[in-house]
This record gives sequence, structure tokens and C-alpha cells, in this order.
Amino acid sequence: MNEDLLKELNDNIKELTGIIKKISQEVFTAKEAAEYLRIGYDTILRLTRIGQIEYVANGNNYVYKKEFLDKWLDKNRKGDIR
Repeated sequence: MNEDLLKELNDNIKELTGIIKKISQEVFTAKEAAEYLRIGYDTILRLTRIGQIEYVANGNNYVYKKEFLDKWLDKNRKGDIR
């Protein structure tokens, strides 16, 4: 029983560590940005193409600054999150 509890706690710590890293991350790939915004990968690419989300071109790839993503979230907020 104690081993199961320790394994579960260890798994939770690993998950929380990953979340903290994402929160403190400053630059995202398109896939990471979609995860951060909780939207689909195709959706972020579409929003990028139509100019709804700012990005930095990195060769053939899009790179998104956290400040750009947060700005988009603020602009598209539908109501208070409680």
C-alpha cells in the first residue's frame, strides 16, 4: 500500500513539475501554444494564418511568445472564470 501511495505521489509531482515548466515558458511551438491555449493544433494554425494571433517566423515554423498568447486570451475572454 505504501509503495502504491509513493508511486502515485511521485507521478503527481512529475505532472506538477511539467505544468510549472509550461507556465514559466516564454516561447512556444505551434503545438505547445495550442496546448497552452487549450485549442486544437489546426485552430492555432488557422488563427495564425488569418492574423488573429501574433507570431515570430522561424524558418517554416511559427514561434509564439507567451505574451502574444496571453494577449489573445485576454482579447477573447467571454466572461469571468470562477
